[in-house]
Amino acid sequence: MTGAVIAAALVSAAIVARGGDEEAPTQTPDIAALAGPLADQELAWEACEFNDDGPPLPGADLSNVECATIKVPRDWRDPDPAVTWDVRISQARNIDPADPDYRTTIITHPGGPYASGLSYGATVQMYTPELRPTTNYVSFDQRGLGQSSHAQCEYEYRYDDPDDRRSAEARAIGEACSQDADVATMTTEQAAYDMDFIRHLLGLESVTYMGYSYGTWLGTWFGGLFADNIDRMVLDSATDSTQESIQTLYNSAHEGRDRQFRLHMINWMARNDETVGLGADPETIWERYFAATSSPETSQAATLAWNSVNGPVAFSNPIAYPMAASLVSHIITEGETATEPVDPATSAARIINRTELPDELRAAAHERLAQLAKPPVHQPGETVRGTYDHVIEFTACTDGQWTQGLEFWEDFNERTSDVAPLSEQLGLLVTPTCAFWPTDSTMPPVDESFPQTIVLQSELDSMTPFEQGRAAGTGLPNTSLIAVDNESIHGVFPYGTDEVDRPVIDFLLGGDRPARTIVAAAKPLPLEQMTYESWTPLDGNAEHTTDVPRFTDPTIPAETGALGKNPTPQPTPRRGTRS
Repeated sequence: MTGAVIAAALVSAAIVARGGDEEAPTQTPDIAALAGPLADQELAWEACEFNDDGPPLPGADLSNVECATIKVPRDWRDPDPAVTWDVRISQARNIDPADPDYRTTIITHPGGPYASGLSYGATVQMYTPELRPTTNYVSFDQRGLGQSSHAQCEYEYRYDDPDDRRSAEARAIGEACSQDADVATMTTEQAAYDMDFIRHLLGLESVTYMGYSYGTWLGTWFGGLFADNIDRMVLDSATDSTQESIQTLYNSAHEGRDRQFRLHMINWMARNDETVGLGADPETIWERYFAATSSPETSQAATLAWNSVNGPVAFSNPIAYPMAASLVSHIITEGETATEPVDPATSAARIINRTELPDELRAAAHERLAQLAKPPVHQPGETVRGTYDHVIEFTACTDGQWTQGLEFWEDFNERTSDVAPLSEQLGLLVTPTCAFWPTDSTMPPVDESFPQTIVLQSELDSMTPFEQGRAAGTGLPNTSLIAVDNESIHGVFPYGTDEVDRPVIDFLLGGDRPARTIVAAAKPLPLEQMTYESWTPLDGNAEHTTDVPRFTDPTIPAETGALGKNPTPQPTPRRGTRS
C-alpha cells in the first residue's frame, strides 16, 4: 500500500468515526498512527527568539523556557509524512513528568488567532505561581502564525464603486481562498490535532488546556476530539461553542461592543463628571456623542481618532476607560465646535492632540493617523490583485458554515446599525469574507466524555459577549461557569479576587470543579472605591431577568457581593480579540 492509501485508511478509522452516528460512542483519533514516522521525531530544544507580534509579557520568567520546531502533517485528514508544516512550540519546564510530584502540563492559547502565541506559556506560568512547582507550561505558534509555517492565497477583483470596495474584495478573497489547498489546512480542527500531537511528542498521557477568547472555541474542538487525552480545561471569555458555526460570535460582538460603551463605559464617565466633564446623565452623553458625529465628516474624524489612539483597547480592559473618556470628550467638543467644511484627518489630529496620552503614544497615534488617512491607491475600473494570509479569517470561515451571499449581510448590517451605532461608525459592519466561503466543516460532537471544564466570563465583555460565555458555561457537558457581574474585561483570569481565582487554582491543582454557577463581584473601576450596577443584576444562575435596558442609573451600588477597599490590581495581559 502507498503512504497515501495507508493514511486514508487511518483517517477513516480515526477521524470519520467521530462524525458518524451520534448514538455511536465517539472514538479518539490515534494521533501517532495518523502521523506515521513523524510520530517518532525527537525534539531539539534550543533558546527561544520571540517575534515582535507576540513578545513575552513584561515580568514573565523565561529562565526555564526553551523552544523547538516540530513537523506535523500538512493535512491531518489526509496525512502524508512527506508533506508537512512546521509548528514552533515552547515549554516552560519546571519538573520532570516522571517525578512523583508532577501534576500536569498546561497547553495554553491566547486567542485571536492573529499573533504569535509562542511566549504565552511563560505568561500563564507567571499567572499561576502556586501551580509552578508541579506543572509545566506549553505554548505554540498556531499554524499560519509567527514562526510556524504560513499559507496565503492570491485574489483579484475589479475596483469600481469605492463604496462597494469592501464587499467586492471580501467576495474575491472568499471565493479564491476557499479553493486554496494550503489555506484549507489552516483550520481550528487542524490546530486541535497539532495540540494532541504536541502532547504525544512530549511523551504525556494527558494535558491540561487553558485558552482565552478564540482559544475557547479551539479548546472545545480539542475537547470534542481528544477528551481521553485531556485532564481538564479552563476556557476564559468564551465563545458559544455549543453552536455549529463561529458566525454567532461575530454577529453578537457588534451589539456587545455598543452595550459595553452605553451601559458600562458611559456610566463610568457620568459618575466621574469632575474628571471627564460631560455631565452626570449617561443618556445625555450618548446623545451628545452621536449628535456631534452625525455628519459623514465628523463621523469619519471620530473613526480616525478612535483607531489612531487605539481607543478600542478600552473594550478589552476598563483600565483604559480614562483614556477612552478623554477621547470621547474631545470628539464631542470637536464635533460641537466644528465649522463646515470639516477635513476628517485634520479634525482627527486636533482630537489626538487634546486627548490625554503620554507623548510617545501621541506620536504613535499621529503616525497611525497618517497611514489611515492616505487616499485610495486604486482608481475605478482598475483590476486589484492581492495576497491574503489572515489566519483569523481562515479559521473563522472554515469553523462551520456562515450564511452565504451579499443580500443577507446587507440586511444584517442595516438592522444591526440601529442597535450598534458605534460599531457602525468604527467601520465594523461590513460584509465578511466568510459570506463567500463555502465549507463542510463542523464542530465535532461533544458528549459526556467532555473534559472537566471551568468557563469564566465577564458580564459586559464586548468581544465575547455575555450570552456567548454563559451558553458555553451552562451548555457544555461537565462544565461550570464563573460569571463576574458588572465587569467588562476580556480575559478574566487571574482576576485578583479569591472569589474568582481560588476555584480556578484549586481546580488546576487537581481539585473538583465548582458544582454550581458562581456569580462573582466585580472590582471597582479606575478612580472609584466601590462597584456599581451597570446592566441589571445577575441571579444565582447567571441570568438577567429583564430585557437589556437602554440606559441605567449609574449611581446604583452593585447588588452582587462586596469587595474590600484594596483588591489586588488586575494585570493587563496581551490576549486575543476573538477571538
